[in-house]
Amino acid sequence: GVGVFGPTSKEVAGTVSTLNELFCDMFQINQDDTKNGVPGILYGRYEGDHYAGGNPWILLSSALAEVLYRGASEMLTTSTETMNVEDMAAWSKILDVDFDGSDVAQLDPLVMAKAFAGAGDGVLTRIRSHVDGANDFHLTEQIDRSTGATMAAHDLTWSYAATLKAVHARSTYVAALANH
Repeated sequence: GVGVFGPTSKEVAGTVSTLNELFCDMFQINQDDTKNGVPGILYGRYEGDHYAGGNPWILLSSALAEVLYRGASEMLTTSTETMNVEDMAAWSKILDVDFDGSDVAQLDPLVMAKAFAGAGDGVLTRIRSHVDGANDFHLTEQIDRSTGATMAAHDLTWSYAATLKAVHARSTYVAALANH
C-alpha cells in the first residue's frame, strides 16, 4: 500500500533473494551465525560499500524484518483467489515452504503467513544476538562484518526507529493472526 510492489510480490521476493545471497556471501558474521544456529540474516547497504568497512546495518536488517512481517499480515488478509502463482512460487523458495507452483489454491495462507513471520523473527533474533550482553541492547549504526561487535554511531536513532517499526509490524501480524 505504500509503493508499487506489495510485500508478497515476486519483485520484492526477487530483491530479498538477491540481497540474501549477496550479504550471506559478503559478511562472515552471517556465515558464522548460521553455522552457530542463530536464525536470520544481517543486511548491509550495497555491494562494494566501504564506509566504516562496509558492514551490516541494524536499520537495514530491521527494515527487512518489517517487510517480512508486512508480508505475513498480507497473507492473512489475502484470499487464495487473488494470489499470484508467480509471487507465491518466488516466496515459497525463500521461505522454504513446500509449493510446486502449479495451483495457488493448494497453498495455505496461514502456513505462508507463519513462514513470513518466522523469517522476520529470525532477523530480529540475529540483531538481538549482537546487541545484548555487554552492549546492553543499545542499537548502534552497524555490526562488524567479521566479529559481530556493534560499532559506529552509538544509539543511532534510525536504528531504533527501524527496529520499532519492525516490532510494530510484528504486532500488527499477531493481531491479524488472532482474528484469523
